[in-house]
Amino acid sequence: MALAKALRPREVVLVILFVRILSVFLVQTWYVPDEYWQTLEVAHKHAFGYGALTWEWQRGIRNYLYPSVVAALYTLLKLTGLDHPQAVIILPRILQAIISTAADYSFYKWTGRKWGLFLILTSWFWFYTSGRTLLQTLETAFVAVGLSLFPFKAGKMGYYEKENNKWVWFACISVFVRPTSAPLWFVLGIYNVVTTNQGRLKLLLRTYLPIALISGGALVALDSYFYGRLVVTPWEFFRFNVLYDVASFYGQHPWHWYITQGLPAVLGVNVLPVLASMYAILRRPKEHKIGLLLLVAATLYVALYSFISHKEFRFMLPLLPILLYLAQDVIAPWSRKAKKWQLYIVAGVILVGNAVPALYFGYVHQAATVKVVPLLRDAVPHNRSSIAFLMPCHSTPLYSHLHINVTTRYLNCDPPIDKVGETHESEAFFNNPLRWWRAEYSTRATPTLLVMFDRLRGRLDAPLAAYTLLHQLPHTQFPEGEVGENVLVYRKVESQPKLRADEVV
Repeated sequence: MALAKALRPREVVLVILFVRILSVFLVQTWYVPDEYWQTLEVAHKHAFGYGALTWEWQRGIRNYLYPSVVAALYTLLKLTGLDHPQAVIILPRILQAIISTAADYSFYKWTGRKWGLFLILTSWFWFYTSGRTLLQTLETAFVAVGLSLFPFKAGKMGYYEKENNKWVWFACISVFVRPTSAPLWFVLGIYNVVTTNQGRLKLLLRTYLPIALISGGALVALDSYFYGRLVVTPWEFFRFNVLYDVASFYGQHPWHWYITQGLPAVLGVNVLPVLASMYAILRRPKEHKIGLLLLVAATLYVALYSFISHKEFRFMLPLLPILLYLAQDVIAPWSRKAKKWQLYIVAGVILVGNAVPALYFGYVHQAATVKVVPLLRDAVPHNRSSIAFLMPCHSTPLYSHLHINVTTRYLNCDPPIDKVGETHESEAFFNNPLRWWRAEYSTRATPTLLVMFDRLRGRLDAPLAAYTLLHQLPHTQFPEGEVGENVLVYRKVESQPKLRADEVV
């Protein structure tokens, strides 16, 4: 498709880059632990020699590609002496924003329409996640680029056009980064084999097989090097999360959750044009061949993951480029016949409808667990100090944001893979915080700093008598479970040395 003539490529890239960098500085809230614990903490440990590795990195279900890139960035900062805490925090996010910019421009080229650009730039959930160092964010970027290169057959002439097979590279890498996009590539791969004009056997043997062996072999070698043993991370991911259903340990949802809650929340106001596009596709499928293919891929994706009990909003991220493509495919034809005032109303509704959740979730909701870390860094008197996080496990960033080598203690919540029926530490703590405290610190020094949610007030009064409240930060208007409205920071009161009798006047 031809690009919109009114916009030059350089102008488009600059606009996208501006929006993505803006999101880095506007989005200052906590979303999920994986943003830090599955990328930044791993990279920080490799670059600076101290950090934390969760159970996934011990079991070999995570790919080292993204943490290795971030670790290289950290190492560069270390060698140049520029590893200031703020630089260590912000530069990985800027790197991800640049990657997301490339993905957004690829999406714009794929759609060839200004409406496509408008939808991808205003999508609240993409604004909220495009600058985060989530594996799903990188995976979604690869999906968007791969889709822009995919040889769709839009018409009769499409069967005679030269096919671009570069999409296979992005498909393979995205599956290693996080295997959740595999169902999408499965559908598109079958379509490509069926509709190819270069011979099916040739496509399989000269394109799919070599690219899979080269990219897969390189990533297996990378992972095996870091893990110290032969590891195929997509298989380990599938084995633990699907066959063993370990993911259900972190929460379970009904089968219809993605349809009734997940996708409507991720799409926001854009759910309306997506539904309109689905109706148009199902009504006249022969006129929407690309849309029908994408709808089949998206349907299979949602159907498969609906069978997995653990569900999260971010697991729908790889569908975002597909769904926004469907949305612009119905808005663009309508806009050619619409009156000017109608265009302004639709554009305004989409803009405001996305801006409100983007600003609230990006700047207000769950902000304290990120804002507290610099305060902890400033409050630590020396490297012999210690910090205890008495909150649901992985509720804050750790060394990737502290960037000081101090002793930390956080509650463990590893799934009981080899210990069926055993209660994890986090659950045991919240069942009886006082008993846990007495067992933990009966023979060792208590922490210098304590970080907790206000839900613990009244449940640790005896230990807190030796501490003074240092900070109280507003966190959320919707407390749930052990997550409270505020984050509290306590500092241990240093005992004063006793005076000798002859010093008393």
